[in-house]
Amino acid sequence: MSSQTTGDQGLSRREFVWYAWLSAIALFMAGSGGATLAYALPRVREGEFGGKFIVGPVEDLHVGSVTHVREGKLFLVRLDRDRFKALYQVCTHLGCLVRQIDEGYGCPCHGSRFAKDGTLLRSPAPRDLDFFAWEVVDGSVVVDTGDLTRGQRRSV
Repeated sequence: MSSQTTGDQGLSRREFVWYAWLSAIALFMAGSGGATLAYALPRVREGEFGGKFIVGPVEDLHVGSVTHVREGKLFLVRLDRDRFKALYQVCTHLGCLVRQIDEGYGCPCHGSRFAKDGTLLRSPAPRDLDFFAWEVVDGSVVVDTGDLTRGQRRSV
């Protein structure tokens, strides 16, 4: 007598294998979906590049001063009493890290030069330094390294 005709035999071997395959596929899909979701979500925290950096109190940053924030890869320049500029430290030519020099910033790789406010002074870089958004929160300057604006294109 076949196991399909009797109702009290339980699962047949064919049904067991079918359910096992379905379970394995469901587990695989759930794991893949979870991994994809974890990859797609941003993992940015305050104080890490891509997040927000508290540079310091406004009264400690004097007009004309340049503050280097190594972790944020930026220079914060106080242009005047009410304006700052948070410059991205990466050269717009090939991505080298620019260094602070007497006239502003210089690229050690290919010789591009930038003014203190990030304006291109000498090529081969095609544009001014990129810059980040900033705001004053509770008397301190906060720079958002997740909000980057490309510098103006110039030919010098």
